[in-house]
Amino acid sequence: MKRVLLILFFFQTISLSAQESILSDSLFMLHLKTEVDSIYNFQFENTENTYLELEEKYPDHAFTQLFYALMLHWKYFPIVPESEYHDEYINKIEKAILSAENSLDKNKDNTEAIFFNLMSRMLIMQHYADNKVSSKVVPHLGRGYKMVAAGFDLKEEMTDFHFSTGIYNYYSKAYPEAHPIYKPVAYFFPKGDIELGLQQLEYNWNNGVFLDVESLFFLAYINLNFEKNFEASLKNLEHLNDSFPNNPLYTSYRIQNLFITKNYNLAEKYIDKLEKMSTSNDFFQIISHLYQAVILEKKNRNYKKAAIVYANVVQDLEKYGNFANGYSSFAFYGLSRIYREIDKKKAKNYRKIADDLAVYPHINFD
Repeated sequence: MKRVLLILFFFQTISLSAQESILSDSLFMLHLKTEVDSIYNFQFENTENTYLELEEKYPDHAFTQLFYALMLHWKYFPIVPESEYHDEYINKIEKAILSAENSLDKNKDNTEAIFFNLMSRMLIMQHYADNKVSSKVVPHLGRGYKMVAAGFDLKEEMTDFHFSTGIYNYYSKAYPEAHPIYKPVAYFFPKGDIELGLQQLEYNWNNGVFLDVESLFFLAYINLNFEKNFEASLKNLEHLNDSFPNNPLYTSYRIQNLFITKNYNLAEKYIDKLEKMSTSNDFFQIISHLYQAVILEKKNRNYKKAAIVYANVVQDLEKYGNFANGYSSFAFYGLSRIYREIDKKKAKNYRKIADDLAVYPHINFD
């Protein structure tokens, strides 16, 4: 009840300049918030009907297409360039960007249009970055940064801008430090603030409306992959798992965190859950096999069987292209460990392949 009242208060008091404003439609927004949370929990029963409602009430609004893109993102995760739904997914996001840009052409200070323009661009940049298509990220960088910069001054007007501001503050500082090759590029942008960025993400997790879930996920991701604060990331992932028990990606990250802390018994329970989840598609079934191989190797010490499963996983992940590189690296790290006492040359070769594929080499389950 407290959350409902806070959301109602937020929407009733927000000042927006758009004539066609979804955010000021308080009752409909409560309905949309419920549907968005359902998407995160892989419950898509009402998604099509909600999309039709949006098309009827707000046919030219950016959120209408963004909502459908969000559904596609999760329902067919991961969407890679070869996916059946890839073109439709990209088309929906591009339509959302165009709608937001049209609104900004009429009023450059339209807070709502700035927000959904930014969210759409962040989603498409994330997609291209995850699939290593960096050339398609570049065209969105300049405009995306302008939207982020605008959001710096709009945090009090719309709480969810704490997400984009927090992401910028953290990553503009932490990413070049983790990947020095990007330091020359970072020089041309205002410096970030790691601690402030984390605080802003934390604030939006507790107070955001649209992006509270994303704020929590990024906190988990940052604590796991950048800060190496595995206790904090585990708590973040526990919250995500409790709130969205049907989301296999959140379960997958929790298993990784448990491997790092060597809690193999609990990890095994979540692997079993991941494998049996009705929402675990082909991709997550392969990932569950990967995690089973880690258990075979690290807990059961059945190295022969683990090596076979690791090799099969590498082969099965090929269809997911560059998106699966990080997961493939886990398998090659495992093969490297297994061959360390058998064939040092092969072990060294596997380790090099793993390091080349790894997104974050310290996540290797050694």
